[in-house]
Amino acid sequence: MNKNFTLLVITLLSLFSFSFQNSSIAQSGKIPVIIDSAKAKDYYLEMRGTIKRFVGAAEINEEKLPTLEGATISVFDGMNMFMKVETNEKGKCTFRLPLEHTFKIQVSKKGYVTKFFFVNTIVPKLNLGAFSFNFDLDIFEEINKLDVSILKKAIAKVTYDPIYNRFQYDDSYTTRINFDIKKMYKNYYEIEKARKDSIAKFNKGDVESPKEEAKKPAPKPGQKTANQKPGAAPAKETSQKK
Repeated sequence: MNKNFTLLVITLLSLFSFSFQNSSIAQSGKIPVIIDSAKAKDYYLEMRGTIKRFVGAAEINEEKLPTLEGATISVFDGMNMFMKVETNEKGKCTFRLPLEHTFKIQVSKKGYVTKFFFVNTIVPKLNLGAFSFNFDLDIFEEINKLDVSILKKAIAKVTYDPIYNRFQYDDSYTTRINFDIKKMYKNYYEIEKARKDSIAKFNKGDVESPKEEAKKPAPKPGQKTANQKPGAAPAKETSQKK
């Protein structure tokens, strides 16, 4: 009698505990993924990257950009540094990320702008395994007067796609961020073109060195400038709206 009663109590408690756990999961809307520690080493995302040097010419195909050796790839797990790797002489790098994390991948080199993107390695438990993802990323040398504030945002986001069982870019985010990035590159082209035109004129002897020219005060209305040809009319004073 006592034994049967004890078994009944234990059974009821077990059912109550199971029901409570399922209720908690349903209310939270999340099913926790528990990875077997013995198999965790078999579950990863291998990142295979090629870092290139942007040369500032709109007509150059992205595939023909030169690769960049010695670029640093810093991987952050939240606020904590997870790992660092450098690109080889071919601009290549390979590293593995454990699943069930969100990583920030930052690419930098001294004298160049810094770019970063996010990688979410969360995968449903039934699909856990070894994955790979190839990425190409270019960075360019720092240039005066260029607004690069857009690069304070991630240039891309990578997530797992359960339909194709693979990792890929978040296309909707890429479309939104690319709109502003294209504006930055347009300004980059214009600044670089103006700089190269100034250097070309200097090499031909038409103007002074760009640095020396920048130091000279602006000419007064009607004053003949050093580069004004003999007999040419002085520049007219123009008014500007404020």
